[in-house]
Amino acid sequence: MSNNNWSGRAFTSLSSLVGFVLLLFTGIILYIEPHGRVAYWIKWDFLGLQKDQWGNIHILSGLLFIVAGGFHLYYNWKPLMKYLGGKIETAFRYKRELVISCLIFLWIMVSGSWSLPPLSYVTDLCEAIKNSWVTSPDLEPPFSHAELVSLKTFCKKQRIPPDRAMAELRKAGLKLNNQDDTLSEIADSKGTSGMGVYEVIKKLEPKPEELKSGAAWTSANIEETFAGTGVGRKSIGQIIKDHQLDRKTVYQRLKERGIKAKDDDRIKELADRHDTTPIKILTIVLVNKN
Repeated sequence: MSNNNWSGRAFTSLSSLVGFVLLLFTGIILYIEPHGRVAYWIKWDFLGLQKDQWGNIHILSGLLFIVAGGFHLYYNWKPLMKYLGGKIETAFRYKRELVISCLIFLWIMVSGSWSLPPLSYVTDLCEAIKNSWVTSPDLEPPFSHAELVSLKTFCKKQRIPPDRAMAELRKAGLKLNNQDDTLSEIADSKGTSGMGVYEVIKKLEPKPEELKSGAAWTSANIEETFAGTGVGRKSIGQIIKDHQLDRKTVYQRLKERGIKAKDDDRIKELADRHDTTPIKILTIVLVNKN
């Protein structure tokens, strides 16, 4: 004979299980997805859902797990208190276990705060997986959340004539009202991404030879141009290629400052190793005398 009566305990247990499974699954997705700057720029998605949607599901599944856990305590309060009451007398028999548990807690807190191995290998792997999505420099936005700024602001930062940019975008079939439309809004008109919009107008940027190292770059305009653009993620080799620099000259400048580098060293990594900033490393690379 079937029992059709509502069971709060069964519902609570199943809700806890659903919350746990969702937390586990979305946690894996968030672990392997690309960094936000890349995900939003290329309009990354998985199973039809984008980065912020997966993040929302993760938060809400965590809330479900917490609420269900609260009801679980409510339904099992008396047996739980009885169980704990019976264990208080014997709790100190497990001093070693208690101490080891506390040490594990401290180990995780310290390792997470100061990136200490071997637990730091978990976060390093996460970073490596996220960076692996960037298979080409073109997948990196020119600056963080570039897709959210207006076309006018984007063109100003990239030194692109806005009127010509509008003409190129319309020619490519993208719709926009005026220069105040964001790249994301323009991209949505054709189902593309901020990167897709940039690809249409990138040819209008000044050529590297027009902004050559010794002639145009100074400490001041390097900071003005590159601050906030994520240039620290680029490698020395990529900077040399982008700005058509002489490789021997670049490494000589770095050597004179006591900096040993190779092509695949990222600007930020060099800065961290030598207790300086990515902008200062870039200034050494681009300017003869700083």
